[in-house]
Amino acid sequence: MNIKLLSLVATFLVILLHTAAIPFSYFHLAWSVSVMYEALGRIAFPLFLLIAGYISLNKNESLLSTLKTRVLNLVIPLVAWSVIYIFYSHSFKGDTTPVSLLELLSTPAYPHLWFIYTLILLYLVTPLLNTFIQNGSQPRVNYTLTVWFVLASVYMLFDNVKANLLEGHAIPTPSNIDMVVYLSGFYIIGGVVRRFNINPRVIISAIIFILSAILTAVMTYSLSISTFKPNEVFLFYSAPTLVVVSLACFFMLLNAPINYGRRSILLIKTLSRLSLGIFFVHLMVLEILLRLLDINFEGYYSALTIPAVALVCYIISAAICWLLHFIPWLRRII
Repeated sequence: MNIKLLSLVATFLVILLHTAAIPFSYFHLAWSVSVMYEALGRIAFPLFLLIAGYISLNKNESLLSTLKTRVLNLVIPLVAWSVIYIFYSHSFKGDTTPVSLLELLSTPAYPHLWFIYTLILLYLVTPLLNTFIQNGSQPRVNYTLTVWFVLASVYMLFDNVKANLLEGHAIPTPSNIDMVVYLSGFYIIGGVVRRFNINPRVIISAIIFILSAILTAVMTYSLSISTFKPNEVFLFYSAPTLVVVSLACFFMLLNAPINYGRRSILLIKTLSRLSLGIFFVHLMVLEILLRLLDINFEGYYSALTIPAVALVCYIISAAICWLLHFIPWLRRII
């Protein structure tokens, strides 16, 4: 049940991230508040991959089975929501950019959909990763993850620091293939945790989570102040401190000794089943919500309003997906 709870937390953190991104994008009185929520929300996508790896990378699954049960279950809703977001952009936001079907193969129709592209590519190599994790020795697996961390986390950070701080360039936007390389470690770690039954103590995970989250926020705040603009160098999803924050949160909640009641189990199962749909619909809901409410996040009350808006958005998105679940021909897109 804890793994389902983790999917709920990851889904909410995505919404929290996109809510905090607005006040994070410019300096104001309570900018430090948005930095903390931004740093916390950034672990959402690593958490999703850790969960996916934990569930997917422990099965003797053929490529054909993977294509049917995993890839197709993402491709169908991705196509449907791409069409919906294109219509939304043109009809309600006044976007006049022409739509290219060829470009949509590599460029998402709306910003948050990049993650689905990454997940589809990872699912395509799942049978190979399954073979590696199930048959590989722990030293070999550890070596592979160490190489990933050095290249995709530490080296990537140095590369971004060089480009952004020393050369004055914007942080390069990674391609879909780049994102698979940068984030694949989380997916593999999820499978490794289950394969080798890695269970660090909850209290240690909690302490590391709190300290590393604070460290990430402090480094981001200090760097941004010194460069006179919000800076995301330390907030890339595979940055070293975010790797630590993500893993600590994953272990903390995965191994937490929670006593679930019958109603809470039913609620968690229902919301977990709707997580994919909530992910797809939430950005549209959030933008409409912010437009209607005209909320200002520039005061220290944003410590409450940012998570409150995210929670309202989560509830509305969940309600929409729950209603769509009762319509047979729309059930496949959530």
